[in-house]
Amino acid sequence: MSFSQSLIKDAQPYLEANKQNSFIQDVISNRLSPDVLNYYIQQDLRYADAETIVQTQLITKSKTIEDQRLFADQLSAHLRTVSDLFEALTKNVEHDWPNQRDQTIQPVTFLYREHILSQAREGSLLNVLAPFEAGIWMYIELGKYLEATGKIKSGNNFYTWVQDVQDPDLAGLGGISKRFLAIIDREAEKADQAQLTYVRKQFLRSCLLEWYFWDAASRQLTWDDFDKLAFKNDGSGLL
Repeated sequence: MSFSQSLIKDAQPYLEANKQNSFIQDVISNRLSPDVLNYYIQQDLRYADAETIVQTQLITKSKTIEDQRLFADQLSAHLRTVSDLFEALTKNVEHDWPNQRDQTIQPVTFLYREHILSQAREGSLLNVLAPFEAGIWMYIELGKYLEATGKIKSGNNFYTWVQDVQDPDLAGLGGISKRFLAIIDREAEKADQAQLTYVRKQFLRSCLLEWYFWDAASRQLTWDDFDKLAFKNDGSGLL
């Protein structure tokens, strides 16, 4: 079993948890409210900004022209497609597209961004790529799951998202996710056990934070909610 295969094996409980998240289940039943979807759009746009930074660092940390070209091409694709996807989703919530960008980064988005950005600042190519790829892998698998239900029709507000994450350039056998996993395996061969243990934790943490990202969208959690719970101070906590 390759290192990337072992990561995916260990991530299966997180994938199952993501599938059962109320946001994903509301997509299946076509009960996703416009407000919840709008929160998701605004926050995922802010996460996508962090992805842009991470991908520039993947280029910088690459040691070969081939790797640099691969990451540069993917960054270009990211910049082309991310706005198209979220602009299409925004039409379903009847908001003005120009107002969707630059919204406040809410708590869970902040945590998830910092999780991948911290690796970009300090880590090796392997350290940066693994937690970034975890999010890509999770989206692809959730897209497969949603498509397999047979319930995501063109009238579903999340239909465009489901189609987008199944694009062969992303999810196909020769798609970017498979190519990223191959690089992870290549770099893992050069790493010691301590680094591999660390990278595994970061990969799985991305999978965990994906769950919290959906949960935050379902609940539309904001910094005001965090303030209220802190000042309430009755031991009830946030979760």
